[in-house]
Amino acid sequence: MKAIRVVGCILAALQFLISVFLVYMLYVTKLVPFKIMVIVAVVLALLPIIVVIMMKGKKSALVGMLLSVIMSGVLCYGIYFIGSTNKALDDVTGNKTEVEQVNVYVAVDDPIDSINAAAAAGYAFGVIKSDDSEGVNDVISQINSDLGMNITIAEFESVNDLAIAFDNKQIQSFIINSGMLGLLESSEGYENYSSKLKIIMEKEVESQIVEQVEDKAPFDKNRFCMYISGIDTFGSVNIKSRSDVNIIAVINTETRTMLLVSTPRDYYVEFPNLGNRKDKLTHAGVFGIETSMGTLEHLYGIDLSYYVRMNFTGFKAIIDELGGIDVYCEYGFTGIDGDVFEEGMNHLDGDRALAFARERMAFLEGDRMRGNNQMTVIKAVFEKMQSAEILSNYATIIDSLSGTFQTDMTKDEVGEIVQKQLSDMKGWNIYSYSVSGSDGTDICSSVGAEAYVMYPYEEDVEYGKELINKVLGDGTLDQDEINEFMTRND
Repeated sequence: MKAIRVVGCILAALQFLISVFLVYMLYVTKLVPFKIMVIVAVVLALLPIIVVIMMKGKKSALVGMLLSVIMSGVLCYGIYFIGSTNKALDDVTGNKTEVEQVNVYVAVDDPIDSINAAAAAGYAFGVIKSDDSEGVNDVISQINSDLGMNITIAEFESVNDLAIAFDNKQIQSFIINSGMLGLLESSEGYENYSSKLKIIMEKEVESQIVEQVEDKAPFDKNRFCMYISGIDTFGSVNIKSRSDVNIIAVINTETRTMLLVSTPRDYYVEFPNLGNRKDKLTHAGVFGIETSMGTLEHLYGIDLSYYVRMNFTGFKAIIDELGGIDVYCEYGFTGIDGDVFEEGMNHLDGDRALAFARERMAFLEGDRMRGNNQMTVIKAVFEKMQSAEILSNYATIIDSLSGTFQTDMTKDEVGEIVQKQLSDMKGWNIYSYSVSGSDGTDICSSVGAEAYVMYPYEEDVEYGKELINKVLGDGTLDQDEINEFMTRND
């Protein structure tokens, strides 16, 4: 009997140590509110004591030992789960880097299949003069170093000029950010241009996201603006790419108010980070998320404290992980891929939600309506995530989404928001507003050619500024008034 008691006490002590480590892991991962964590800690501390008390009788001692072994196994699984979740949180939060995909292209029917062969053949390599050419310059330096010689470089003002020179055989190859090729293919006459090319070298170049800190107001963690970017790629989320979704989330945690301000992808705006040259908003993403943020900060006269970036893969995954969302359609429509959306409430999985958010050809309002639908989806996601069931399991959700979205918010900041919501479970008032403009054609500086653009309605932008300031102030908004303003130009 004495030996059984000794073994039982050892098991209880081991269970206690495992419990302490589990509570520590909960603390550093910010999984639960502090008051709940204290309750969990007290319960876990009492369980080993109960096991020790059960050591008085032989039968109860054996039962207590069995329970202690089972409980220790459960706690170990919890530690493993929390550890993997903690790693996932580290992966998606606090991101300060981007990747630029730089490729070297030749004609698809060119027998040359390597940099060495191209250099030996005396090829001239075209590049684009740019304020954001660090990645291309790094690749050229690597090529020169590997070859032990300097390749011939020809500079062009734009990707359009480069393509003309390539087609006219003035250059035999070119080195560009793959995102720039996407901009070229969005121009008239260059659709599917990549089908004429083959890649003889590809390189991912990592760079730091440099925050523009000049003239920024002191940060208030209870009232701030966040940039939500949806990039036009599947796969890796940190690739510099066009941003098709550009939404500012204005958040006031004290009044539980959120305003979503959508800016059309084709808005013709200045890029202050690149010498105030004018271009489509979507093209800013090719130069990095800081360029998109700087452009919106300049447009609305605000500071963007954080960003959240998601690609199409992440968009679908988060909705599927939530069990789908419910969105309201003002009227029924059929998407370009055949998806049918009924007038009224629709339950959407990830694939259908993506189709709903990307559709614009079915609407007379085109991109304006797409922006509204994107905000409808974001509101539905946020409302779904307010439930205790989802919030208490948010770490599992983030774990499943690792690699499909990223944010520069720290793990502690994300945890603090979740803990605050779990602590009082107060609802949020979510409002949405879209700026609009007039259709036109103008020179897009990144492409070097004319393209469709949307000229901003200045009164829309000014009203957006007014709404943003209200949320950052007293948080008092009226969605009916917002809707009335948005329909005045219809």
